[in-house]
Amino acid sequence: MNINNAMNKVVFSGVCGWTILGFKRGIDSYKFNFLNDELDKNKKSETPRRPLYIKEAYWGVVGAVFYITPVLCFVAAYKEIYRLEVNLRGLEDEKKTRFYNEIF
Repeated sequence: MNINNAMNKVVFSGVCGWTILGFKRGIDSYKFNFLNDELDKNKKSETPRRPLYIKEAYWGVVGAVFYITPVLCFVAAYKEIYRLEVNLRGLEDEKKTRFYNEIF
């Protein structure tokens, strides 16, 4: 096995994994915003709405593009390090904040 071939596979796997993580973060961001907006609307109305799958997919793609863009990936890396610290320190209240759940 050639070392360049192995290195290419590692880089390809890293880029794919980073993009998939961005897709997941985009969906999580949409769900967080949808639930918070719904809670505010449900105080006024008794008919809850359901999230739209097309909007979840859209925000997933937005997150993937945000994570894969070379300039913006540094912002995404900062947010991932922040999330890692929150999880390692067990700051459960911090996980409910808008900063933790937004992709930008």
